[in-house]
Amino acid sequence: MRVKEIDQQFLRVVGLPHMELRSTRCSYQGYKAHSHSEFSIGYLHSGMTCLTSNGREHQIQQGDLVIIEPGKVHACNPIGGGSRGYHMLYIDAQWCLEWLSALYAKPVSEFCCEQAVIHDPKVIEPFLTLVNLLQRGHVRAASEQLDYLAVALLAPYCAPVDTAGISYERSVRLKQQLLIDLSNPPALDQLAEAEGCSREALIRLFKRHYGITPIAFANNARIEHAKLMLRQGRAIVDVAQEVGFADQSQFHRTFVNYTASTPRQYQQTGSISDNNG
Repeated sequence: MRVKEIDQQFLRVVGLPHMELRSTRCSYQGYKAHSHSEFSIGYLHSGMTCLTSNGREHQIQQGDLVIIEPGKVHACNPIGGGSRGYHMLYIDAQWCLEWLSALYAKPVSEFCCEQAVIHDPKVIEPFLTLVNLLQRGHVRAASEQLDYLAVALLAPYCAPVDTAGISYERSVRLKQQLLIDLSNPPALDQLAEAEGCSREALIRLFKRHYGITPIAFANNARIEHAKLMLRQGRAIVDVAQEVGFADQSQFHRTFVNYTASTPRQYQQTGSISDNNG
């Protein structure tokens, strides 16, 4: 099959210049090693493929999600001459850097993916929803869904690149434990016991790796999640409870500390309707 005969579509949505979607079906076409300036997210919806990156090969199965940071050289090729179908979403690197800078409370100029292949439905389902919204041209809803995907994907699986190599596995494991349930994050004493170290050592390790304390990181993640719900028009008291604050006043104080805005001010700003949403 020649390239021009492959069933594929490139989608760029007016109003969302920071995203491009490629959807390909039944392709036997291989790739030479290459890289993208954008953050790449790929979902294999049929067949199998081999991802080569950093000298390693990953066999990607139907239903797997792959993430590749900007500038990383990689190749994805069919296995055994079979075909495969996939969605590839390319997100502007600067958009990702700004989101991560807010999460880590410091300027982030480069980031890395701490895991290449993801099987978690809590990530895959928001991604497929975003693909569907883009294909249907729902601009506002797609923009909001990208924020959900950032919370589900960028927070647990991506980090500032200058964190690499410092007690890597333990730090990543701790971060992902903090994000499992933002409404009821595990106590640091509990996490320290599981890691076989003191609470103070755990805090030092996390801050050395990520440049932020575990509590500050968890609060940042909770506020980012709260902002999504506030933009949906959810009641502030319900949002406070859902992201795990003891009461509305504690939520109010924390939100102000991290955003320099009250929850109500944030909710009432920028609520422009979109008929295509």
